[in-house]
Amino acid sequence: MGLTRNLKELCMLQKEEEEHGKTKILLIKESEKLQFALGEIEVLSKQLERERRVFEKTLASVKSKALKESTKKDKLISKCNEIESHILKQEDILNGKENEIKALQHFITRQKQVLKSQVSDLNIQKQQECYIVRVLDKKQKKGLK
Repeated sequence: MGLTRNLKELCMLQKEEEEHGKTKILLIKESEKLQFALGEIEVLSKQLERERRVFEKTLASVKSKALKESTKKDKLISKCNEIESHILKQEDILNGKENEIKALQHFITRQKQVLKSQVSDLNIQKQQECYIVRVLDKKQKKGLK
Protein backbone atom coordinates (compact mmCIF):
# COMPACT_ATOMS: atom_id res chain seq x y z
CA MET A 1 0.00 0.00 0.00
CA GLY A 2 2.76 2.29 0.68
CA LEU A 3 4.17 1.86 -2.76
CA THR A 4 0.89 2.51 -4.52
CA ARG A 5 0.42 5.47 -2.41
CA ASN A 6 3.82 6.77 -3.32
CA LEU A 7 3.12 6.04 -6.96
CA LYS A 8 -0.17 7.91 -6.76
CA GLU A 9 1.51 10.79 -5.01
CA LEU A 10 4.27 10.69 -7.57
CA CYS A 11 1.72 10.72 -10.41
CA MET A 12 -0.13 13.55 -8.76
CA LEU A 13 3.08 15.39 -8.24
CA GLN A 14 4.05 14.84 -11.85
CA LYS A 15 0.59 16.02 -12.93
CA GLU A 16 0.90 19.11 -10.73
CA GLU A 17 4.31 19.80 -12.21
CA GLU A 18 2.85 19.50 -15.72
CA GLU A 19 -0.02 21.81 -14.75
CA HIS A 20 2.49 24.13 -13.12
CA GLY A 21 4.57 24.10 -16.35
CA LYS A 22 1.49 24.82 -18.43
CA THR A 23 0.49 27.59 -16.07
CA LYS A 24 4.03 28.94 -16.16
CA ILE A 25 3.99 28.94 -20.01
CA LEU A 26 0.55 30.59 -19.97
CA LEU A 27 1.85 33.14 -17.46
CA ILE A 28 4.85 33.87 -19.68
CA LYS A 29 2.60 34.31 -22.73
CA GLU A 30 0.22 36.57 -20.82
CA SER A 31 3.21 38.50 -19.41
CA GLU A 32 4.49 39.01 -22.95
CA LYS A 33 1.03 40.20 -24.03
CA LEU A 34 0.94 42.52 -21.01
CA GLN A 35 4.41 43.88 -21.82
CA PHE A 36 3.38 44.39 -25.44
CA ALA A 37 0.17 46.14 -24.34
CA LEU A 38 2.13 48.30 -21.87
CA GLY A 39 4.56 49.18 -24.67
CA GLU A 40 1.64 50.16 -26.91
CA ILE A 41 0.14 52.21 -24.09
CA GLU A 42 3.45 54.01 -23.65
CA VAL A 43 3.73 54.71 -27.40
CA LEU A 44 0.12 55.89 -27.53
CA SER A 45 0.59 58.01 -24.39
CA LYS A 46 3.63 59.70 -25.94
CA GLN A 47 1.74 60.24 -29.20
CA LEU A 48 -1.23 61.62 -27.27
CA GLU A 49 1.09 63.98 -25.35
CA ARG A 50 2.67 65.21 -28.62
CA GLU A 51 -0.75 65.75 -30.14
CA ARG A 52 -1.90 67.55 -26.97
CA ARG A 53 1.12 69.89 -27.16
CA VAL A 54 0.48 70.54 -30.87
CA PHE A 55 -3.20 71.17 -30.10
CA GLU A 56 -2.40 73.56 -27.23
CA LYS A 57 0.14 75.40 -29.37
CA THR A 58 -2.38 75.68 -32.22
CA LEU A 59 -5.11 76.75 -29.80
CA ALA A 60 -2.86 79.43 -28.32
CA SER A 61 -2.01 80.63 -31.82
CA VAL A 62 -5.70 80.74 -32.80
CA LYS A 63 -6.57 82.60 -29.57
CA SER A 64 -3.79 85.09 -30.22
CA LYS A 65 -4.93 85.61 -33.80
CA ALA A 66 -8.55 85.98 -32.65
CA LEU A 67 -7.49 88.60 -30.10
CA LYS A 68 -5.52 90.50 -32.75
CA GLU A 69 -8.47 90.34 -35.15
CA SER A 70 -10.84 91.46 -32.40
CA THR A 71 -8.55 94.39 -31.56
CA LYS A 72 -8.29 95.24 -35.26
CA LYS A 73 -12.10 95.06 -35.58
CA ASP A 74 -12.52 97.35 -32.54
CA LYS A 75 -10.08 99.86 -34.05
CA LEU A 76 -11.96 99.77 -37.37
CA ILE A 77 -15.29 100.28 -35.60
CA SER A 78 -13.80 103.20 -33.69
CA LYS A 79 -12.41 104.68 -36.92
CA CYS A 80 -15.81 104.23 -38.63
CA ASN A 81 -17.50 105.99 -35.71
CA GLU A 82 -15.02 108.88 -35.98
CA ILE A 83 -15.62 109.13 -39.73
CA GLU A 84 -19.39 108.99 -39.25
CA SER A 85 -19.19 111.74 -36.63
CA HIS A 86 -17.03 113.84 -38.97
CA ILE A 87 -19.51 113.29 -41.82
CA LEU A 88 -22.42 114.38 -39.60
CA LYS A 89 -20.52 117.55 -38.61
CA GLN A 90 -19.72 118.26 -42.27
CA GLU A 91 -23.38 117.70 -43.20
CA ASP A 92 -24.43 120.17 -40.49
CA ILE A 93 -21.92 122.72 -41.81
CA LEU A 94 -23.13 122.08 -45.38
CA ASN A 95 -26.77 122.49 -44.36
CA GLY A 96 -25.87 125.76 -42.63
CA LYS A 97 -24.09 127.00 -45.76
CA GLU A 98 -27.05 125.95 -47.95
CA ASN A 99 -29.42 127.88 -45.67
CA GLU A 100 -27.09 130.89 -45.83
CA ILE A 101 -27.02 130.64 -49.65
CA LYS A 102 -30.85 130.48 -49.77
CA ALA A 103 -31.08 133.55 -47.50
CA LEU A 104 -28.60 135.44 -49.70
CA GLN A 105 -30.49 134.41 -52.85
CA HIS A 106 -33.72 135.66 -51.28
CA PHE A 107 -31.98 138.90 -50.29
CA ILE A 108 -30.61 139.33 -53.84
CA THR A 109 -34.07 138.70 -55.32
CA ARG A 110 -35.58 141.37 -53.03
CA GLN A 111 -32.77 143.80 -53.84
CA LYS A 112 -33.35 143.28 -57.58
CA GLN A 113 -37.03 144.05 -57.11
CA VAL A 114 -36.21 147.18 -55.07
CA LEU A 115 -33.65 148.34 -57.65
CA LYS A 116 -36.05 147.71 -60.55
CA SER A 117 -38.68 149.67 -58.71
CA GLN A 118 -36.18 152.50 -58.09
CA VAL A 119 -35.06 152.50 -61.75
CA SER A 120 -38.69 152.57 -62.82
CA ASP A 121 -39.39 155.46 -60.43
CA LEU A 122 -36.30 157.32 -61.70
CA ASN A 123 -37.39 156.81 -65.32
CA ILE A 124 -40.84 158.16 -64.50
CA GLN A 125 -39.28 161.10 -62.65
CA LYS A 126 -36.95 161.76 -65.58
CA GLN A 127 -39.87 161.68 -68.01
CA GLN A 128 -41.81 164.02 -65.74
CA GLU A 129 -38.86 166.41 -65.55
CA CYS A 130 -38.42 166.29 -69.30
CA TYR A 131 -42.12 167.01 -69.73
CA ILE A 132 -41.95 169.90 -67.30
CA VAL A 133 -38.86 171.30 -69.07
CA ARG A 134 -40.65 171.11 -72.45
CA VAL A 135 -43.80 172.70 -71.09
CA LEU A 136 -41.79 175.48 -69.49
CA ASP A 137 -39.76 175.89 -72.69
CA LYS A 138 -42.95 176.23 -74.68
CA LYS A 139 -44.36 178.78 -72.25
CA GLN A 140 -41.17 180.73 -72.35
CA LYS A 141 -41.13 180.76 -76.10
CA LYS A 142 -44.77 181.85 -76.15
CA GLY A 143 -44.07 184.54 -73.66
CA LEU A 144 -41.21 185.93 -75.79
CA LYS A 145 -43.24 186.09 -78.88
